[in-house]
Amino acid sequence: MKRAIAAFLVPVCLLLAGCGLFVKRIPPGEILHATEKDHFIQVGGIHYHYTEYPGPGETVFLLHGFGSSTYSWEKVAPLLQDDGFHVYALDMKGFGWSDKPRGADYSPFALAEEVNAWMDALGLRDVVFVGNSLGGALAVVMSILHPDKVGRMVLVDAGGYPMKLPTIVKAARTPGAAFVTNLFYGRWMVSWNLKEVYHNDDWVTREQIQAYHDRLRTQDALDAMVALARAIDFNRFSDYVERAKSLQVPTLILWGENDRWIPLEVGRWFHRDLPDSRLVVIPECGHVPQEEYPGVTAQLIIDFIRGTLDPRNLS
Repeated sequence: MKRAIAAFLVPVCLLLAGCGLFVKRIPPGEILHATEKDHFIQVGGIHYHYTEYPGPGETVFLLHGFGSSTYSWEKVAPLLQDDGFHVYALDMKGFGWSDKPRGADYSPFALAEEVNAWMDALGLRDVVFVGNSLGGALAVVMSILHPDKVGRMVLVDAGGYPMKLPTIVKAARTPGAAFVTNLFYGRWMVSWNLKEVYHNDDWVTREQIQAYHDRLRTQDALDAMVALARAIDFNRFSDYVERAKSLQVPTLILWGENDRWIPLEVGRWFHRDLPDSRLVVIPECGHVPQEEYPGVTAQLIIDFIRGTLDPRNLS
């Protein structure tokens, strides 16, 4: 009998060890391993975390995607700074170290207005707006609604067009998703998701998994992610896609050739519809070029800003 009980309890204990109920939550306003580049500012009642890399040159603003944060740009931002640019990266409401209020509006359009308010608070205008995934979709919205903020755009595997939703987004839209996600959340979930967005999934490191895991165990982070997933509405965004066809904003479109979340076809649609755009496809690359190939990504952004893109790289 004792052996039978032990045989039952061992797997149960192992399961519970990875259970979300046993994950220690990080309270609002706390940053693990903060540096001099980490800052907070309160705008509209929300405490926003952002990073700043000062430089004498043009301002480059980096905006993350779904489930991500300023961490996604930690290898690209210093390279841009080294080339003389003044670089900012923001954690949107609900992400990274920023506040994650329950019951808030997490629709992409609400997030875009909040990004605009944050930029107003910091006095940012006419920036090079670099957005990955959701951040790229918001760059397009911002260029339409707040053209004073966007001097040039860099869309990195950007969202916006109707498409098949990634598995994690579909799962987050199902009934009871918030409860289930909180119950089973652990490093295994982070590892699985990162390997989904990487093409070279063996490049995903323990340090990356831990960094994402830490930010997603902040208070109410998983609930905010579920709320945003449920607020994604491609039908509402279609009007902005149509209006984007009249934009005259110089745009670089960077795309991982092997993106499993947002296929290269979407990048070609952006290139077709944005009048002043150029498309560069990065081979052997997934959904987050800034993490998989930070050196290549940074250099392409620099070349775009400097007007020195190699025509042989254009698709």
